[in-house]
Amino acid sequence: MFVLNGARSVRRAVDSVLAQTYPNIEFVIQDGASTDGTLDILKSYGDRIKLKSEPDSNPTEAFWRAILRCTGEIVGSCLADEELLPDAVERAVRAFQADPGIGATTGDALITDIDGNVTGSWTSGPFNFVDYLTVDYSPYLVSSFFRMSALKNIGLDAQAWIPTAVEFDLWCQLAMSTRIKYLPGTFAKYASHPGQMSSTSGNVLEHVRGRMERISGLCAPGGFFDDRPLLRAMFIWGHARAFCNHAVNIGKPDLARDEYRIMMDTLASHPAVLLDGVIYDADYEYRRAALGAWARTGKALPGATQAQFVDRLIKRRYRHDGSWPGVLKTLLFASEVQDISDIRTPPPPDKKLKAHLYVEMARSYERAGLGAQALESWRFAAITAGIYIPDDELYRVDRKQGWRDAKAQ
Repeated sequence: MFVLNGARSVRRAVDSVLAQTYPNIEFVIQDGASTDGTLDILKSYGDRIKLKSEPDSNPTEAFWRAILRCTGEIVGSCLADEELLPDAVERAVRAFQADPGIGATTGDALITDIDGNVTGSWTSGPFNFVDYLTVDYSPYLVSSFFRMSALKNIGLDAQAWIPTAVEFDLWCQLAMSTRIKYLPGTFAKYASHPGQMSSTSGNVLEHVRGRMERISGLCAPGGFFDDRPLLRAMFIWGHARAFCNHAVNIGKPDLARDEYRIMMDTLASHPAVLLDGVIYDADYEYRRAALGAWARTGKALPGATQAQFVDRLIKRRYRHDGSWPGVLKTLLFASEVQDISDIRTPPPPDKKLKAHLYVEMARSYERAGLGAQALESWRFAAITAGIYIPDDELYRVDRKQGWRDAKAQ
């Protein structure tokens, strides 16, 4: 645990770890010189915890200090507003003992407010690197455990992960080097509330920049995906949909615009990407419809060039079937959208495109010599393409995964 001024909830978090059914636990806590009574609460636990309190410059520094003090073979985390379920560590330990080839595990979580009241749940599924990079999949750190040797393998001792996006980079590095196993069942309670670090604008923007840096490297020549511009675009647009929508939903439209600007700058630093011969950008669906309309009707317009025709239809958000009535109605009567700087994204990939992304993931694992992960990726591709029906319920596409509101359960 690393904590700064978490007095409101830290006792609940500490108690959940100390109440674990697995007894052989070292509990390392790094306090950032709290001033709200947190330190007094922590000191009351005596030698049941390994406490150190000192100022730090940011949460990343606190994370490094805490994890580098750990000496166990398996590492987990529980922050000051979170809780572990009583048998979480025991179940994780059994999984690592039963499968020496895995470097990390992840499970499901209950979602709570700052006071631990359950507001919803998150049901995960088998780890998928592409889905993680498109933000369609999100393992919660509090529900995850790591083999210490796997962390050292990817640069723990050298503190070699991107400092502004440590958790994201940790999962990326693990995905490229070891097996990550999903363990069905709830392991922890994850707090979601306005005061958490992931909702603080400065932290979020630095985090987004770190993610863009890692994604660009993964898809560059010689990177894990080895010069795959389409994957880079899909990953960035997936981030734009998820991060900007989240910022808007929590009432922070300015944060959403700032996030969007960072992602668009990253895209602009690379050549445009084509999908089925059409530029894959914010206007993709309108450009595709406009090009279809040009092929059917536009050539009949005297003096019109394709570029002019397509540009006019895009500015009018045209997406009809290319018939003359639809085209003329749009050209003559539809108004141009004045604000073209708003947050817009292309549609998410359909099943056919998603299957293609999984194929690229499988080939990347094959190049890296990671046969088990490659086989898993081929399975994802086959399931998504509809050519394979899995026996394992965890891989069924109709399995209920993701967020559920507590009131709806």
